[in-house]
Order: sequence, then structure tokens, then C-alpha cells
Amino acid sequence: MGLFKRFASELWAFKKTVLFVLIPLLASPLLILDPIGDGPSKGAWVVIVMAGYWIFEVVPLAVTSLLPVILYPLLGVQESDDVCRNYLKDTNFLFVGGLIVAVAVEHWNLHKRIALSVLMLMGSQPRWLMLGFMLTTAFLSMWISNTATTAMMIPIAQAVLLQLVGENKKLFKGEEGDDHDAHKVVSSNDDNPPSYQMDGGNDNPLAIMEDEKETQVDGEEKSANKQDFPKNPEIEDTTKEIEESAVTGDTIDWEKLNEEERNLSKGLMLCVCYAANIGGTATLTGTGPNLVIGGVVDDLYGAEAGLNFASWMFFALPGMIINLFLAWLWLQFLYLGRSCVACCRDCTTCITCGKKGNTANKAGHEVIKNEYKKLGSISWAEASVLCHFIVLALLWLLREPGFIPGFPGWSMLFPVSEYISDATAAIFISFLLFVFPSQPPNFLCCRTKNDTSEIGPRPALLDWKTAQRKLPWSVILLLGGGFALADGCQVSGLSHWLGGQFETLSFMSPVIINIIIVTIICFFTEFTSNTATATIFLPILAAVAESICVNPLYLMIPATVVCSYAFMLPVATPPNAIAFSYGTLTVPDMAKAGIVMNIMGICLINLMINTLGAPMFDVFNYPEWAPDINGTCRDVGLTTLSPNMTTMYGATTTCVCY
Repeated sequence: MGLFKRFASELWAFKKTVLFVLIPLLASPLLILDPIGDGPSKGAWVVIVMAGYWIFEVVPLAVTSLLPVILYPLLGVQESDDVCRNYLKDTNFLFVGGLIVAVAVEHWNLHKRIALSVLMLMGSQPRWLMLGFMLTTAFLSMWISNTATTAMMIPIAQAVLLQLVGENKKLFKGEEGDDHDAHKVVSSNDDNPPSYQMDGGNDNPLAIMEDEKETQVDGEEKSANKQDFPKNPEIEDTTKEIEESAVTGDTIDWEKLNEEERNLSKGLMLCVCYAANIGGTATLTGTGPNLVIGGVVDDLYGAEAGLNFASWMFFALPGMIINLFLAWLWLQFLYLGRSCVACCRDCTTCITCGKKGNTANKAGHEVIKNEYKKLGSISWAEASVLCHFIVLALLWLLREPGFIPGFPGWSMLFPVSEYISDATAAIFISFLLFVFPSQPPNFLCCRTKNDTSEIGPRPALLDWKTAQRKLPWSVILLLGGGFALADGCQVSGLSHWLGGQFETLSFMSPVIINIIIVTIICFFTEFTSNTATATIFLPILAAVAESICVNPLYLMIPATVVCSYAFMLPVATPPNAIAFSYGTLTVPDMAKAGIVMNIMGICLINLMINTLGAPMFDVFNYPEWAPDINGTCRDVGLTTLSPNMTTMYGATTTCVCY
């Protein structure tokens, strides 16, 4: 028995090596026996190997993404030249352009100014601060990396918590005669979870997680003006004690907090990571799965499918806002509502309401005000980056604005409008960032009287070294690998074979099929990379939709959105991991809050695709741009959602259609 345990423990130590060899071997009967045809068998073998490597992270995700370049030519599926073209497609450049603009926003601390400005407007009550954190995080994650957004917002939330908890302890000290200092709740013990500093540095979570997660951007921030500002005399002493602890990297000793304070801490930590996950779904460049669907749809169906930045945003943004509001209500009920109700008999001692709570809340609000003051007035560089950012958003929205009757879009001003895509606008603005000066020009009449600088060109808003360091190149390879995998499935005939197998689902209502698919993917993505999950499932779902005569977007869009709805586990997303690393959250805490979030997300995305999906993407009709495999899909007209949908077409119809 002892020998077996030793063997098992040593085998477990080499589990990735075992899986590296075992996964291809287990799938090898597909190549040897050729059960589904020569081409489909080879395509299925590559899909299984890559999916296994992605799920278990046998090798880095980006490295697994390079396998099509090796396997498809060796197996005779595709030429190497055809495979490699998938790695730098239009969608990849859309992603690169968007990220370069995001890097400029981070480089000049514009994202922190936006975040602190919103938080100052939300008031000092914890429930409104929580909403402020969620709105700010969601908005920023629409445009920059979810991980970078979380890495910036969590330390701000941590500093606010230090103020709220520290002031609360001081108030109780005054009432109970406690001789202990108010800030003894703060500890710098090395055994405590790491505190990520607000000014960047070695404790930045992006540096810690850089080699493990593919969706991140370096979180290094430019230094801001460091100057002292007057504080509110009412809370000056406590503010000084707790703020100094936050700046030096001290952390809250969670064991010394009471239940009410722990609930507040959990709520603020979770609201940031949840908002980062939700916010990324609103734009086509907001998160990896959105980019995957953009590339897959463009590959399979072309621009005729109508999926672009504007159409995606007008569909996904309302759902994002609703989901964010529901998440706020749920976290408020779970972590703030019950504590406030429990102290209604003596509301003056509640940290979330009452007289004592107001003083503690002002202490937290003071931190936000002081951090904003440290940024100083808005600089030329920040204003320039903001202008570039706004212009890019307008170019994306107005290229083909179907929502403006009679306005065809700015792309029609050029000779061949079909040649212009969202990537064109993204790369154009990115190019300008390497040219536009980061300081006011000092040329001739542009030079001010007080300008004593040397005459010459000003540094640009962005330099290549900064962009090269902060761009997540691994995600670009991951996207390219997904596009290569999808292309290989088409060329090998695997997609057609899968479509034929799923024809048996035609007896089911598409609504039920969608719910099943979304539920499976929502929980599957808790254990795997969101981008890898979308890469695996979306080409298959396109084949399923074609086989049962359902608009492919009806299945693919909800599946894409729920790939980002990973709320239950710390390993599900980098934002979850960052929040969990502070030590106030446990896995049961995240699972309890996350399971409700998952269920709400599943219900919401099904509601959105069955309501807003009709005017935006005409999901209830089988489109002209999709292939009619059965030859009968376009013979069926528009139907309404009905439990009896499968019998609405009469005996001559062989497939279910929208």
C-alpha cells in the first residue's frame, strides 16, 4: 500500500507530463481506425488534443494555440501558408489596436482619474460606494483589460475598507473604553495575503500573475504629483493612521473583524471582480470571447452577418447594465442588507447607516478625495489620450450605424467602403498615439513665454518599448489559434459531419437548446480559460445551428457572453483570483455568491437574445448569409416563440427554423 501511495504521489507530481502524452494517445483511435471519414477524423483529433491541453493547461495556452501550424500540415489537412494566415487576421488587428489605446490610457493614469471621479460622485454610504466601484470598473473593463482594471480598483477598495473599518474601531473604542489603538486591525504579518500597492511596484498583481493568465496588461502606472492636502479635521487622525498602513502595503487582519465588517469587506472585493467580468461583455474588444466570435463569424459568414462593434455594443450594453444592477442588488442583500437589518434596533452603531456609520463613511470618502487630489490637474497628455479614445469610440460606432436612419456611415466617404473595418479605425488611432506629442508643442508661435525647454520635437504619447512591454501577446496567439482551429474544422469536413449528427436535435425548441448550451458553457468556463472555451465551442455551435436551421447568431451570441460569466471560483478569471488573494474571501463565499450570479446571467442572456436579438440580428429568421445544408431552411418563414414551435411548419418541413 505504501509503495502504491508513493507511486501515485510521484505520478501526480508529473501530472502535466502524463497528460501531455496521454491525451493524444487516447484520441489516437480517430487517426488509426478512421471512424468518421479521413478528413473529419483528423480534424476531430486536433480539436480533442488542443481542447485537452487548454482545459488542463498542460502547456501555456498560447503555446497550445500554435499546434495547428504543426498538426494540420503534417496530417494533410491544410497547407502551412493557409494555416498561418489565421494568426494575423482583421480581428487580431482590431484587438491590437484597441489594446494599444488601452495601454496609452493606463500609461498616463487616465483610467485612475476616471475611476476616482466617479467614486467621488457616488457619496460615502457603503452601498453607494459599492455601486460606484461597480459602475467604474464595468466602464473601464469595456475598453481595457479586465485584469488591469481589477488590479487598479482593488487597491482603492482596500484603502476605503481600511478607513471604514479603522474609523469604526475607533468609534467603538471611544464608547467601550478600549485602550487598544484603532488601527490594530491592520497587520503587516508576512503570513497575511498580499496588499497590492496603488502606485504600482513589485506587489502589482499583474506582475504576480503575468505568466499564468492570458488576458492581462502590465499594470505599471506613471508617477503622479506627490503633495500634501488638508484633511477633514473630524477624521484627520484616523485617516492618517489607516492611510499610512495602506500605502506601506499593510493589510487588514481579517480575523479581528466582526461579522458586519467582514461582510462589508467581502461585498466590496466581490463587486469589483464581478463588475470587471460583466463590463467586458459590452464591447467587441472588451474580452477575449467577444473577439473570438467576431473572428469566427467573419471567417464563416463574412461581413453580411452584420456583427460589428456598433451592433454588438447596442445588443450587449443593455444586458451588461441590467446584469450589473442585479449583481449590485444581490451583493447588497448578501453582504450589506442583512447586516443593516440586524442592527435596526440600535442603528447608531451600524457601519452602513446611522450616526456612527456616517463618520466612518466620511473617512472612506476622504481617501478617495485625497487620492484624486494627488493626481493634480489634468495634463496635456491625459487630455490628448482622452480625445483619441473618444474619437476611436465614435469611429467604431459610426462606421456603419444602422441605428441612424439615412446615415450610411463615414466608411461610405471612401472608394470601396467594404474594404474598411473596425480594425482600420483602431490601427489609425493607435498609429496617431505614436506621433501626437505628450506635451504642448514648442515650435514658433506655439511656444509659451515661460517655456524654457530645448527646442525640438516633444515625446509622443506612446513609445514602442512601453507598448511592447504591456501588450498581452499571448492573447493574440490564442485568438489566432482559435481561428486556425475553426478554419481547420471547416476544411477537414468536421463541421459538416458535426452538423449532420446534431440534426437529431431538430425536434427540440431552439429556446430549450439555447438554455441547455448556455448552462453547460457557463459552468464549463468556471474551470477553463474564457477565450479557450469560446474557441472550442463557437465553431461547433455554428455547425449545430446550420444543421437544425436556426440562425447561427441565435446560439453563438449567448454562448459568447456567458463565457465571461465565471463568478464562482477564484481560478475562473484573473479578476476573481485578484480579489480572492486578499484573504477575506473563501471558496464557499465565492461559490455562494457566484451560483446566483451564474443563474441570473443564464436567464438574462436568454431573455436578451429572444427580445433585443430580433431587431439587432434578426435571429428569428434563417439568414441568406448562412449555408442551407438541408436545402429546406429558407423555405420556412418567420415564426413566433411558442412551445409548439416544432410543429408549426407542417408535415413537409424537416427542420426547425426561426
